[in-house]
Amino acid sequence: MLQFRGNQLTSAAEVLMADFGLKEAVASGDTPTLLSAINNHRTRIGADAFIVMDTNGHLLASTLGTLSAGTRSDLQELVTSDSDAEPLRLYRLIEGRPYQIVLAPVLAPDPIGWMGIAFALDDRLATYMARVLGVDVSFVTTGAGTTVNVASSLGAARRSALASAAQGPVATPFFIKTGDDKFLTWANPIRSNNGRLTLVLQRSMSQALRPYELLRQSILAIGAAALAAACVLGALLARSVTRPMDALTQAAERLEAGDYSVNVPPASTTELSRLASAFNAMRTAVADREVTIRHQALHDGLTQLPMLARMSEILQELLLRANRIDQPLTVCLIEIQQFQDIIASLGHAAGDGVLWEVAQRLSAGSATAERVARMATDQFLVVLESVSAAQARAQAERIAERLRAAFDYSGVSLQLETRVGVAVFPDDGALPSELLQRAELALYRAKESGATVGVFVHGDDESHRHRLAILGQLRGAIASDQLQLYYQPKVDLRSGRVVGCEALVRWNHPDKGIIPPNDFIPHAERTGMIRFLTAWVLSSAVRQLRSWKEAGIELDVSVNVSPTDLVDPDFADSLTLLLAQTGADAAHLILEVTESAAMKDLHNTLRVMEQLRVLGIRFSIDDFGTGYSSLAHLKRLPVDEIKIDRSFIQELEARPDDDVVVRSTINLGHALGLKVVAEGVEIPACFDALTRFGCDLVQGYLVAKPMPATEFTRWANARGSESSDREPGRRDGRGSIHAPG
Repeated sequence: MLQFRGNQLTSAAEVLMADFGLKEAVASGDTPTLLSAINNHRTRIGADAFIVMDTNGHLLASTLGTLSAGTRSDLQELVTSDSDAEPLRLYRLIEGRPYQIVLAPVLAPDPIGWMGIAFALDDRLATYMARVLGVDVSFVTTGAGTTVNVASSLGAARRSALASAAQGPVATPFFIKTGDDKFLTWANPIRSNNGRLTLVLQRSMSQALRPYELLRQSILAIGAAALAAACVLGALLARSVTRPMDALTQAAERLEAGDYSVNVPPASTTELSRLASAFNAMRTAVADREVTIRHQALHDGLTQLPMLARMSEILQELLLRANRIDQPLTVCLIEIQQFQDIIASLGHAAGDGVLWEVAQRLSAGSATAERVARMATDQFLVVLESVSAAQARAQAERIAERLRAAFDYSGVSLQLETRVGVAVFPDDGALPSELLQRAELALYRAKESGATVGVFVHGDDESHRHRLAILGQLRGAIASDQLQLYYQPKVDLRSGRVVGCEALVRWNHPDKGIIPPNDFIPHAERTGMIRFLTAWVLSSAVRQLRSWKEAGIELDVSVNVSPTDLVDPDFADSLTLLLAQTGADAAHLILEVTESAAMKDLHNTLRVMEQLRVLGIRFSIDDFGTGYSSLAHLKRLPVDEIKIDRSFIQELEARPDDDVVVRSTINLGHALGLKVVAEGVEIPACFDALTRFGCDLVQGYLVAKPMPATEFTRWANARGSESSDREPGRRDGRGSIHAPG
């Protein structure tokens, strides 16, 4: 029973160690956050204690409150002595009380801390075991000096003799007399290096023997008669029964050991012959059933491909062989991109059809010694022997092309888009776990860049850990005002006036300095943290807008919002409340939305935009020209301006195609009644070209770099005073725009 509880505890620890939120809390090192997280998990799995330590064994958080120096030293020694960073399952005295505990490293993917999950060996456990086992159960603990702690299913009055029982013979039954009763007692020590812990089982002899007292005499009489008859009958049957029973016993022992080849020969008597036949039939059925169960446990039921556990075994064998003959080996991790969309549109049966088709195409590949496995819901693994790093990308491209060929499902033509992550032995790892982890990182690289194939680059794992740590600190950065808004001005090309600005977030990390937005914004969008970030940016920008208005500066402020914000049902209400609390003029607030974000969920996006339009908020399509919006969709969106992406602006004079695109976009925007903004204007030639094309607004380094609010205010005031005598929109000899106030 204790071993079973230990297995449950280990399983719970393995599940918890994979929890992203728990990893994030451990990576942050913030004690209040850790306490909240581990208390939630402790309640959920019914554990009695959670202890979190760093990689050196120093205590970070504990649900038991402050631990003594001895307990902390003991736990630290356990962690530091585990050089392999493997989970430990053991018994320990914590603050003088016994616990069954699992210590496991928190991996991300390398160890970032240790988690201890413990169940107390207390009265509740002893009572439960006594109810199941039918005997009284006690745990006797001897700590420092002569201090004795007892957890037992016995009542308080009967516990006095347990201390002496714990000192009795080990694993040998003996009697203890308490009052008028006598108890059959069995004591066995439980290994615990920081104190003595003994398991004591007891049974009252008076209770055990009471049902037999009335039958005692009858049994003796009947037994005497039966003994005489049995002696005669036993002598007759011994010769015919002993030999086949011995054979049956030996066969059962071999079957118990896992040997299913043994066959029991037929016996001379009918009954034993039938028993031998039944045993042989049972042996065959058990062997077949074990083969089936093992296959089902290690293979996917739909595709019949090996799953992770089996593929790890196969990969280990292949790596040993590849290392022995000095040949490379390539691992390709494949993910189906639109799998969830197929299920949402056509149902789970269609998803099963897609998985079956992918499995067939991968298994039917022409590559030599190709090995295929299903790793997750929409992920497959292909192992290519004798494929080097130089050949890996081309092989992965061929696999992706093989899967891209269309196939029909219920009259619908499906063409699968995949991403492939590639890792190569021995360059990228020598163990199955290393290759699988780095193939996953390569797949992440492919999805992040939009490429079909991603190849592991040394340093990606460290970069991924860095991003994980950054995300773990982002929430604290928002709460502690480590973020700051910079403002980049927008200039009206006709009048030369500064008419607005774009709010851009910067993170001034206390240890790492300025962290670029691209290092945390994309990952915040994928994890849902972008909602908190957008709320902070909007709050800061709206308050600054109100501050400028009170200072007599009338400017529009543009703020970027993500696809997550646009489909959030509470986004419009929270922004309405913010405007009401600050008293800012909604007419000067512009929300910038990318084309792809607006098209992602057009129905909900339109609903949120219409709610905000009622307040006077305006909308701009950011990075116009890089998305996939149609004119029909663009016309439906309640937008006021479009912003031409900088990729078309920065080489405007050097590339004639960009000239045509920019001119056409400006004409299209004006035809739809929209203002057109050009971003990324850095050289005078681009500014002159945009003036000729009739663009409305420009922003970029030619006008000014992004600045903090105080510096921007001084810059805007200075521009107003400097340009009062100049023509609107003229440039000085240095190429700077002079925008009248």
